[in-house]
Amino acid sequence: MVAAAETGKPASILIVEDEALVATLIREMIGGMGFAATGIAASGSEALALVEVERPTIALIDIRLAGPVDGIDLACRLRRDHGIPAIFLSGGIDPATALRAQAAQPLGLIQKPFRPSEVFNAIERALATMRA
Repeated sequence: MVAAAETGKPASILIVEDEALVATLIREMIGGMGFAATGIAASGSEALALVEVERPTIALIDIRLAGPVDGIDLACRLRRDHGIPAIFLSGGIDPATALRAQAAQPLGLIQKPFRPSEVFNAIERALATMRA
């Protein structure tokens, strides 16, 4: 995979968050940081449909999504089927969930509530890992 910085295009980010206000805040935040939002999905099924149309560089995924596909399942599918890594978002994570999340090989975890600098740093670290 060619890193976004090497192509001259900004890294594209898929936002998967079931709280509309939080998703909108993240979209505005990453746009102001120079990244491109490929879309916002409120569920795993919406995210999978968006990925068929847009090919994001990274997905920011809330671990606790409503519906049959939670954030961990979605991240595993995105990595396995599309080669898209994830950065998890979480308001709190118990040890069992943290252990289960490792299967998705996430490139980071952002704890809610978060500051813009935490989002920026997590994306930059993920992109650096992808380039390595």
